[in-house]
Amino acid sequence: MSIFPLRSEPDVDDREPKLVDLAEADAEEVFDALGSETARSLLLELHDEPRPASELAEAVDTSVQNAQYHLTKLVAADLVEGVDTWYSESGSEMTVYAPADESLVLFAGEEPESSLRRLLERLVGAVAVLSVGAVAVALAVGGREGPEPTAGNATTNMSGPPVGPTGAGTDPLVAVAAFLAGGLFVLAVLLVVGRV
Repeated sequence: MSIFPLRSEPDVDDREPKLVDLAEADAEEVFDALGSETARSLLLELHDEPRPASELAEAVDTSVQNAQYHLTKLVAADLVEGVDTWYSESGSEMTVYAPADESLVLFAGEEPESSLRRLLERLVGAVAVLSVGAVAVALAVGGREGPEPTAGNATTNMSGPPVGPTGAGTDPLVAVAAFLAGGLFVLAVLLVVGRV
């Protein structure tokens, strides 16, 4: 009985996004490494799960030599790194590759942190307004239910279906959820229209 292949679970937790400024010198190396469709496919496959070059080559339908060539360029650009060593059925060592970072963000212009902070401030303001509106809707819906029928009321008809605004249509939580969902939809539409 063979003890191979030996495979451990690579540890790829606690990674941060990689920010690449288009004005920096390392951007050219990143673009050079990602210039091939095969290299981009390899990087996408590695974001699914870490793998050795042979499995990556099979996944993107290329030769092992071609996959290894592109992996070498991705490693040089600090986009991919070797995270483990597995052994094949024949006992050969195989380097297991994984993305060096959680995600890759290319940016131009001012610092991405300040741009993201401004965007988040605008979104938080819009969500706060939607939340206040949702609470107002919940209070308005909750106050329209009217008094509960009492047992001593002679005009109450207990045999028929309920009459009036009862049920899920006036549930304050449903109203809040509907209001927030509609508001977020409108906010998303405004963001998309603003980008066009």
